[in-house]
Parts: sequence; structure tokens; C-alpha cells
Amino acid sequence: MKQKKWISLMLVLALTSVVGCSSGGGSNSGNETNATGGETQSSQNADGKFDPPVTITTARPVGTDYTFINGEDINNNVHNKWAKEKLGIEIKDLWNTADNGAYHTKLRLSLTTQDQLPDVFIVQDVNLIADLIQSGKVKDIGADFDKYASDRIKKIYEDNSAALNQVKKGDQLLGLPIYAGGDGTNPVLWIRQDWLDKLNLKAPTTIEEFEAVMDAFTNQDPDGNGKKDTFGFSLSARNGFSNWMSDVSFVFGAYTGKFIPGAWQKADDGTLKYGSVQPEIKTGLGKLQEWYKKGYLDPELAAIDEVKATESFIQGKSGMIAAPFWAYGWPLGDVKGNNSDAMLRAYILPTGPDGKSSRYTGYVNEGKVMMFNKDFKHMDAFFTYFDKIYDHPFETGDFKNGFFEGYDYAMADGEPVYDPAKFPTPIEKAASSGKYNLFWNTPAIPFNDSSIYDYMFNGGEVKSRKHKEIAIQDPEMIRAGALNYQMSNMNAPTEFLGAPTETMRSKSDNLKTMELETFAKIIYGNEPLDKFDSFVADWKSKGGDQIEKEVNEWYKSVNP
Repeated sequence: MKQKKWISLMLVLALTSVVGCSSGGGSNSGNETNATGGETQSSQNADGKFDPPVTITTARPVGTDYTFINGEDINNNVHNKWAKEKLGIEIKDLWNTADNGAYHTKLRLSLTTQDQLPDVFIVQDVNLIADLIQSGKVKDIGADFDKYASDRIKKIYEDNSAALNQVKKGDQLLGLPIYAGGDGTNPVLWIRQDWLDKLNLKAPTTIEEFEAVMDAFTNQDPDGNGKKDTFGFSLSARNGFSNWMSDVSFVFGAYTGKFIPGAWQKADDGTLKYGSVQPEIKTGLGKLQEWYKKGYLDPELAAIDEVKATESFIQGKSGMIAAPFWAYGWPLGDVKGNNSDAMLRAYILPTGPDGKSSRYTGYVNEGKVMMFNKDFKHMDAFFTYFDKIYDHPFETGDFKNGFFEGYDYAMADGEPVYDPAKFPTPIEKAASSGKYNLFWNTPAIPFNDSSIYDYMFNGGEVKSRKHKEIAIQDPEMIRAGALNYQMSNMNAPTEFLGAPTETMRSKSDNLKTMELETFAKIIYGNEPLDKFDSFVADWKSKGGDQIEKEVNEWYKSVNP
């Protein structure tokens, strides 16, 4: 509640600071007009269309996850045509890249060159977000939010206001987090059910039982090829021990009940503590060291990233992996390409000896914010557009049934269908028209979808578009989505959401490298378990204590 009051006060103060410059009334942002030398905004006609049309420039990575049909591309497509014809907004990409890395590199170059920043652009790099906030090149949108955002947009941000901490500077609001579901990357336990059945095993519910299943998968020839060439559990440790895919955070959570590596959580004294240096983490490391020595784990766990680590599971070398509920479709479903008899089944993550548990939890926007060029003059048009895109998750307006008929849905006998093979004019793959918008994906109502999976799994009546979209999914993925929802009490999202602190920016890379290397050496048996104690001491003395102080200063500033 304090956070909600704080952000409301912040917005009022921001509005107060510019009210003297505002001409007020209509759709014209007069504060921008006077501040930029008399230029005028377009206004909306009776149909809500801007006349004359306004142009909003952007940039984005356009990779293989984009699917176009009808000869369209990112610059000429059904979404851009809709925005111009319906809203009087012309969307123009200044440039595109093939991947996220190149995109953020080009954005960063704009800070040191005279290259033009787009009017609106997504940033998913916390250090770049901080640099942009300090650069003076991005717009304070506090007053614009208060003036132009619709009531339902304001309600979403009020309910999830902690995410705004990423883009605050004093009483300024220098961007907007773009919300994902908030629970889409939390792991469930995926197991080769055919291996369990062959070995007459039950799915594990505790870490002790998990260990027993790993032992059987490693030593009892679950694939039946007469060779000792399988192991129990696939995981990735290259980028950390709490991951959106190939996760292992729950092993540590089974002993801490709260803290997981790489995240900041609230301790009993009310302060934020860094998970990786908490005493109980040592017990989790000891377990991983023991399991690695017994051959239960991927031998390359420290060298492979989150997606690469799934390959051992897909290839039939391992029998368990912790991954999101939707991983049943990609990438884990590819296991059937290697073995048509393979059966995957999702389960609740195992708990610790005292029933303790916690797991990696992606936050509501997962580091994705939209920022605005300081010279952008059409915030009224942006918020009109933003609200219209939210017609999709709210199932209202133009996007009640989906984005575009014949692209991501089609009408058959008066009812929308979402399987492209069942369109009146079937297509091999639906267009990814939900990715054509300025936000790269459809913005979400946080924490809404997982409850719907649980509703559908438990026999809920199909009433809404979202129900229909879920109903056509594989039953096992629906079941996994329901289990994800049922594990909500295990969620352990990081509570530090601010820009990197001063000491983080200078020392966190070295501290993170030290952490990853030390944990890997302990697991591999190249260092004794007691090496964890000296790591904690080094972490504290080499900047960790100062970072903790700065993190808690930030935490107090946003929780007065």
C-alpha cells in the first residue's frame, strides 16, 4: 500500500511541476508544445483518430521468432495498417537488427554519438537503462502518464507499482515497465514418465526422493540400450543458478525456504539480503557436489547456457529438468523427435527435509521497459495506442477475438478458432501478429494467465478467448500450467528492482564471476565445500557489503 501511495504522490508532484506550462484541454499536450518552441500536436476527431496523422518511430530486433504471411514484413504489415487507418498513428522503424545483442549495442552507441534515438524503444539491459536515465536523452513521462493513461492502464501500474522502481530518478518517471505475465518462466519439474514407468518409480516430492530417482536414471539403464550413458538431471550454471530454463534454484530453496542464488530477498530483520551468500546455500552446494560426483548431473553444467542445457534432456541422455510449463511445446517437446515413445510429464518441484521450498521467479516485466526520446511530442497518441493494444488481454474492442482475422485467429461458423490448420483457409503457421506492436509482444495483465490454466485444468467452462486459446493446447501443458499456479507459494522474485547501484556498476561483474567460478569448482570437486565460507568473506570485503548497503538505501527510498 505504501508503494501505491508513493507512486500516486510521485505522479502528482510531477504533474504539479509542469502544470504551469500546460495549455490543458483536448488531446493536445500543450506542455510539450510550449517547451519545444510552439509546435502543435495533432488532435483526435470524434472517432478517436489523430488528424492529421502522427508518426511514432521505433527500432527493434526482428529474429526468427517473427512469422509473417501475405508477403508482409516488420515495416509493412497488418498491424501498422490498422494503427494508421484506425488511430491515425503511423509507426516507422528507424532500424532493425537480427538479435537482441546487436539491438542493445546500437542503442548504447546512440549515447556517445549523434545518432537519433527512436521516439519509443524497448530496453532489456539494466545497465543501459541506468545509463539512459543518467543521459538526459530520455523523457520524464510522469505528468503524461497522469494526464493521458486510461483508467485500466493506471490500475495495472498501481497494482504492480514496484516495477516502476526500475525507471525512477527522484520524482521523475523515465520510462514504463512493460508487463509480462509475471509467472511464465517459473519452473516446474519435467520428468521422462516412460523412464519412471519402466523402473517402477514414483515421481519425487522431496529432495531425498529426487535423489533416489536421479540415482535410478543414472544407474538402472532407463532407456534400455544396455549402456551406462544416462544421468538424472539437466541444469545450466553458466549464467547463474537461478534460471528461466534448466533451473536448479529449487535445490537451494529446499534448504533456505526463501533465498535463492542471484536474487535479493527480504530477511527476517526487514532488510534485503543477497541470496548467494546466505549460510544455507552451502548445504545446497554440498548436495550438488555430491550428486555430480555420483554422475547424476550434466557433466558440462558450468559451460552450457539455459537453452543448451536442454539438449541432454531432448537427446534422451537425462531424465529430469526444471523448466517453464510452456517448455513442453518448446524446446522439450523435441524429445519425441529422438524417441517417439518418450513421454513427458510435469510435477511439483521437490521440497526440502523440513518442507522448505522456493524457486526462481521471473518478475512481472522481467527487465523489459519502454523509454521515450526526450523530444517525443506525441505522448497522447502513445497512450491511446497503448490502451488499444490492451484490448487484447482484456478481450475488448478491436482485439476481443484476437489481433487480426486470418493471422492469429479466424472465424468459422460464427466462432473464432485459433488452430491455423482449422482456419477456413488453413495456413501452416499462424502469423505472430502479437509481436508486431511497439512492445515486441502483447503486454499482459500480470499474474492473470496462470490462474486460467488452473481453472481450465480443473474443468472450468470455456467462456472467454483466453479459455479457447488454452483449451487447444496439449493437455499436459495445461496441466503443467496449473501446477505452476499451484506452486505460487514457492515464488521467490528478487526484491531489488532499482538501477544498478554505484558499487554494482564498478564491482558486480567481478563479484558475479567469482561467484560462478567458486560454485562451479565446488560442484566439480575442484574445491572443498568449505571454500564457500572464504567466498562469502571475499564477496563481502570486495564490494558486497557496500552493495548491500546501497541496495537497502534504495529499498528504504521506495518504501518510506
